[in-house]
Amino acid sequence: MGRTGFQQYGVIVSGVMDEVAYRIGNALLQQCNTASIEMTVVGGTYQFTKPTAIVLTGGHVDATLQGKQISMNRVIHVEANDVLVCGPITHRVRCYLAVRGGIQVPIVMNSRSTYVKAGIGGYDGRALQKGDELPYEAGYMPSGKHHLQLAAFYTNAPIRILHGTEWATFSHDVQQAFSHNVFTVSLEADRMGYRMIPQHPIQIAKPFQLISEAVTFGTIQMPPNGEPIILMADRQTTGGYPKIAQVIAADLHRLAQIGPNEKVLFEVVSIAEAEAAYEKLQRQLKMLEVVLGLI
Repeated sequence: MGRTGFQQYGVIVSGVMDEVAYRIGNALLQQCNTASIEMTVVGGTYQFTKPTAIVLTGGHVDATLQGKQISMNRVIHVEANDVLVCGPITHRVRCYLAVRGGIQVPIVMNSRSTYVKAGIGGYDGRALQKGDELPYEAGYMPSGKHHLQLAAFYTNAPIRILHGTEWATFSHDVQQAFSHNVFTVSLEADRMGYRMIPQHPIQIAKPFQLISEAVTFGTIQMPPNGEPIILMADRQTTGGYPKIAQVIAADLHRLAQIGPNEKVLFEVVSIAEAEAAYEKLQRQLKMLEVVLGLI
């Protein structure tokens, strides 16, 4: 789930934006850590050259296989020459297409993940285009009779955050303006980061920058213009803007499913609460994997 172990050389982690949807798709196919296709906002059309099984998870799409409607979060058997059509993502913004055995693009630096801006990994280091042929192995798995209900993983609760390493450096007014604001995800939102527009402007009286230091998925930087930037899966390895907050690990998948022009509320929690939330999420996923026979 990403290109780990190379950040000291300036190589980003990348990987999936919504780890929960990705893991559930693979678990349904009784596999883990195999490459899936991530679709953002728009879907796509896929013709299969060999029999296999697939699962669609994450944001909702109206999908058909050979012209017949298929369900999300359910194993679907596919025959050679079948055509899957995925429409636009209508609820949330990212959908995952998991394939039995995974997409067999080359491994680059221990990962099949794509980093488009650097042309690394995936399919020739770029976004997929019409006519691309993605390798996968033929396999068989019968269609599932039921589809999972995953609403509990995607509540509309505020995104929980921890105070960042530079929190105390900001004035009380800035802290309050950040903590009690309503933010809108701007159109400048991609896999690298989300720029957030505050409903009530945040005035930085004395802007400051730092010597660049490590950042991670969910780090919230505060630039001088008062519009926070949340770093996402394709984030840079270091950053020089002060870090006012950090999205907790248990809420990253929900954050990844929020799109441009959507509203975001933050809720400050303690480290103990963040750890408890992460442990709860991992227990839920492990239990699901046990039920599905993966573990």
